[in-house]
Amino acid sequence: MIAAPGFRRWIARLPLLRAIGNAKANALFRLTGGFIFSQVLLAGVRLGLYRALRDQALTTESLASRLSLPEERVRMLLRANAALDLLIEISPDLWVLDDGGVILAEDRGLDAMVRHHAILYRDLSDPDQLLRTGGAQTELRQYWAYVREMGIDGPKPVEVEAYSALMRDSQAMMAECILASHDFRQYRVLLDVGGGDGAFLAAAADAHTSLELRLFDLPAVAARAATHLDSLGLGGRARIHGGDFSRDAVPGDADCVTLVRVLCDHDDSRVETILANLHRSLRPGTTLIIAEAMDGQSEGARLSAAYFGVYFLAMGSGRCRSAQEIAGFLSATGFQSIGIVATPNPLIATIVTARR
Repeated sequence: MIAAPGFRRWIARLPLLRAIGNAKANALFRLTGGFIFSQVLLAGVRLGLYRALRDQALTTESLASRLSLPEERVRMLLRANAALDLLIEISPDLWVLDDGGVILAEDRGLDAMVRHHAILYRDLSDPDQLLRTGGAQTELRQYWAYVREMGIDGPKPVEVEAYSALMRDSQAMMAECILASHDFRQYRVLLDVGGGDGAFLAAAADAHTSLELRLFDLPAVAARAATHLDSLGLGGRARIHGGDFSRDAVPGDADCVTLVRVLCDHDDSRVETILANLHRSLRPGTTLIIAEAMDGQSEGARLSAAYFGVYFLAMGSGRCRSAQEIAGFLSATGFQSIGIVATPNPLIATIVTARR
């Protein structure tokens, strides 16, 4: 009935139903035009549009000069950004950032993810074929070196450089969610397993100055973490360990261990292997905290699941699980006292806690 032209014409004659119908039509158009709108966003990030407007209003002419583009093309780009609620035209040809544009101008992690999506878009150029064959030969699988078959020493330093920098830059909002949702004051030693360059450890160390820090990741990544944490003045508080968290013993002196955006990258069998290895390595009473985007009932959780479902398919590894599924893996591998903790933003993370 909704698809019938006559029904839509009848709706258009009634003001209230017309408003509802137009809102649904606009939402559908945002979806069908989504790739174009994502490229508007990518162009704004690459050109430095949002950062140019970070502290001031600028005219179309001034922006054209700054971006080295013809004025009419810049005006088209600016109006497209205004339609996406990223900019506001406060008077003819005078522009400021809207709320979304402010975040894009300030958040390095979001900037980095928008740029990173160029890889994903190339892998999604034939989505039905990707659904048929999976992500075995995708560019994204090559990018995330640790999801491929690795030798005994893991990926080489050059293979981890790009993804480690991306994870570090995109960690700020995740760290805020975790630290706002769980009280780390009760711990003496915090071990971040799969901790990358140490971005979450650095945030936790800043919030809780008495915490001793430990990090465990692949050898090439661990070397980067040592350099990064030392540059932040945290070298004296941190011990860095290299290894494979699916088979090598992790340090057992921590009373809190975190897995931040780790399990979602791996298939179910490897998740079981990782958790079983942690259970063998950790001493009784250790708290385990798993934090990542999880499927759920809230709009944010459902959006995360929709996004990461496709992303992990292109990556060729992992999936977005519900908190209940993760709790099931923890229970099956011997962990106890399992709890689910909501964060301020389920789009970014949900937390599952357990006790060794």
